[in-house]
Amino acid sequence: MKPRVWLSALALSAGLSTVSAMAQVTGTVKLDGKAPEMAKIDMSGVAQCAQQHSTPVTQETVITGADNGLANVVVSIKKEEGMDLPGDAPKEAAVLDQKGCQYVPHVVAMMAGQDLKVKNSDPFLHNVHTLPEKNQGENKAQPNVDPGTKLKTPKEPEYIRVKCDVHPWMGAWIAVIDNPFFAVSDKDGKFTLPKGLPDGDYTVTAWHEKLGTQDGKLSVKGGKGTVDFKMASK
Repeated sequence: MKPRVWLSALALSAGLSTVSAMAQVTGTVKLDGKAPEMAKIDMSGVAQCAQQHSTPVTQETVITGADNGLANVVVSIKKEEGMDLPGDAPKEAAVLDQKGCQYVPHVVAMMAGQDLKVKNSDPFLHNVHTLPEKNQGENKAQPNVDPGTKLKTPKEPEYIRVKCDVHPWMGAWIAVIDNPFFAVSDKDGKFTLPKGLPDGDYTVTAWHEKLGTQDGKLSVKGGKGTVDFKMASK
């Protein structure tokens, strides 16, 4: 091969490697059917909560955005038996906040073995009461503003319901995943998985607190792939 041709081939190869490294798996989750009307939350009995909201607050069980995109869906690669997915638990802790007498975000996704912190952005009492089936549960009171308290680290994958015993309308979910390739759909149902998923064919799981679980097929080539879901309205 002539030097100039060889250099061109090398540059092309480097360019493809860069594209592959930058490429990611993306997709959408949409609601198939009419979105139910979310019930309004009555905070009038707790002045500290009510005064933080100038407009009515509704439940967050089924939230849709543009083009019926469905929010708060946990999308993750399904780790089949014998499958080796690269990546360690993130060093940065997953965070669940309490703000305006609501959990923020409504759904937190994290990797098994990753630290979990809870914050209280309100200057009054909240508590985080987790209800796991596989991991250790906690009931952590936070009487005032708290920038972050570490909970017991979840070791096993599962979806954990969270409630507040002080304000019964408050609810959230913590999704503990057994590999690093997961995301939560945004307000318009869009998601992007972290970079680094090797080329190959995968099963992808979409989980929603109300609409259940759905599996999809994903083919990754050159680090790039797309998978979309439709979840039936109930």
